[in-house]
Amino acid sequence: MKKTLQIIILLSLSMVNLAVAQDKKPNIILFLADDFGFGSTNVYGASEALVQTPNINQLAKEGVQFNNAFTTGSVCSPTRYGLLTGEYSWRSRLQKGVVSPSAPALIRQETKTLPEYLNSIGYTTAAIGKWHLGYNEKEFKNLLGTIKHGPNSHGFNYSFTVPNNLDDVHKIYVENDKVYGLRSEKLSPYGRSFYGKQYKGYDAPQRVTEQVMNDLTEKSIQWLDTLDKEQPFFLYFSSVAVHHPITPSPEMRGKSNAGAYGDFIQDIDRCLGILINYLEKNNLRENTVIIFTSDNGGDIPHKKDIMPENFAINKGLQINGTYREDKHTIWDGGLRVPFIVNHPDGIKKGNTSESIVSTVDIYAFLADYINVKELGKNDAVDSFSFKKAINTSKAKYQRAPLIHRDAKGRKAVRDLEWKFIEAKDSNAKDKSLHAQLYHYKKDPSEQENLIHEYPKKAEELNQYLETAKKVGTKLNTPLK
Repeated sequence: MKKTLQIIILLSLSMVNLAVAQDKKPNIILFLADDFGFGSTNVYGASEALVQTPNINQLAKEGVQFNNAFTTGSVCSPTRYGLLTGEYSWRSRLQKGVVSPSAPALIRQETKTLPEYLNSIGYTTAAIGKWHLGYNEKEFKNLLGTIKHGPNSHGFNYSFTVPNNLDDVHKIYVENDKVYGLRSEKLSPYGRSFYGKQYKGYDAPQRVTEQVMNDLTEKSIQWLDTLDKEQPFFLYFSSVAVHHPITPSPEMRGKSNAGAYGDFIQDIDRCLGILINYLEKNNLRENTVIIFTSDNGGDIPHKKDIMPENFAINKGLQINGTYREDKHTIWDGGLRVPFIVNHPDGIKKGNTSESIVSTVDIYAFLADYINVKELGKNDAVDSFSFKKAINTSKAKYQRAPLIHRDAKGRKAVRDLEWKFIEAKDSNAKDKSLHAQLYHYKKDPSEQENLIHEYPKKAEELNQYLETAKKVGTKLNTPLK
């Protein structure tokens, strides 16, 4: 009788432990590379003779690799806005371009962001890396004093960020709501950035471009070390690589066969590997979702013989694969990106998916995947969960049409096979400014404009786009 009682108690405890394990929310690392084109990693076609990305390769091998993943914008700020809000950036004031170094916060205070949603279900959150979504209520001259409406005002419990990009005029880090390490409010403008503008000259530690990836990775580890291991975390790691200026770390300098640009690609992989190693050493890896993607396609400068990107391309690296054009443009070289989702406890190894997904969908996917609380009707209005595409190689998941915009505000809409691009100037001699229609499944390089052959399809997609401008796409009836 005593032994029977002991067995019952042990079984009961086992059942309780199993229930706790099953109910435990996964940790999340969202690793967003900067200007990292579709063809820049081995699993998406880059030759190992040119660059080596073993950690990204392993992430794909042990998770699901999406081959039809796209951003909502072909430049930085629109994609970042969409990722954190679950809505297209043109629903905000940003109709074209990106957020400038002196621009006010782009995300509205009333918008419920992804980190705010995660806070509401028990997560602790951090944004570490490139922000590029503005600060304060109005345009500002500098970041002295208390900085308002940054990451910490939008759901992040901790932030350590680069205000705009790797060599912006601020040249400092922002930790929570202050310039990191600020010694006084003295300004001593000096030197000029990669873009030709004078640095602000804060009396604070100045970023060293070659060390920024190391700094961000180190801060991520420090933040992870402070956490209660029983509380789930969300780390938004927003890499500054491979945005120009192309300045690889000392650890990677000269390590690739594609010049400095290839070295910088390998910096992304190296820092991802450091984060994964930390998870493994602290028994956190199995229950951590890692999503790896990019904010837009790779940038191909026009100065073909003197820029590191062009050196890598001349060596044979197709940074955007075989897709047309690059960052800034409305074509798929600027919009198609690598996209990998990995979770040892919940996702089968070695899957690939041909389903269409987008960076704007990460919000709805995580809410669906964690499965604790449904999103409100007016939250993440353009975000669709791709959970059904995770553990099957068959295309059972079909997304509603996806809308893109380029650096100049021009829009395009994509369904399962067709892509319609609105006219920028119907009367222009340059036909690339006219309305276009591509059967991108058959013509992935977007070479044959079929708008005159299929006017009804073009009109159908155009009508979807016009309707979506007025109402969140979740509230629309998807095209059949």
